[in-house]
Amino acid sequence: MKLLFLLSSITNYAHADDIVMNYSQYDAHENYWRVVPEVIVCKSQTIFSENQIKYALDLWGESYSRISIREKCNYQIEYGKIKIIDGKQLKKDQNGYTSYIYRDVKVNNKVVREHESALVQLDRNINDISLLVHEIGHAFGYNHYNENVDVMNSHSHRHRSGKYPY
Repeated sequence: MKLLFLLSSITNYAHADDIVMNYSQYDAHENYWRVVPEVIVCKSQTIFSENQIKYALDLWGESYSRISIREKCNYQIEYGKIKIIDGKQLKKDQNGYTSYIYRDVKVNNKVVREHESALVQLDRNINDISLLVHEIGHAFGYNHYNENVDVMNSHSHRHRSGKYPY
């Protein structure tokens, strides 16, 4: 276990199963949440468990106040919350999409995003946890990183099960 930690520290990758994160190369480290967000899991609208969501959140190492479970959610953004819902409103070619409300603020003469809310939409036909990690990355303000194989790469292909019709 210590050897794996040491190896991930030496390289610029954070490994978790097959998830590759070139975290030090991402350009949005200064973005932040106006308040520490609560994560809302819409239980009947996602195939991911609370433990999988906690795992994905922990990979990012970002602060969140707590994880709350709701049986069903609407598709509205809520202040101070990251809401995880189904992908019923996704375009045909999308596996997931994160919308958020933020405002540009100047910090140390640099413009950064101050996030206020996020809505993570996930296609229930994709059980690949890298999709969840990817979209949570967006919820925390990280952009696509297409230079290498990476969880934030916008060109990742994920297997669709087709088990959950909308």
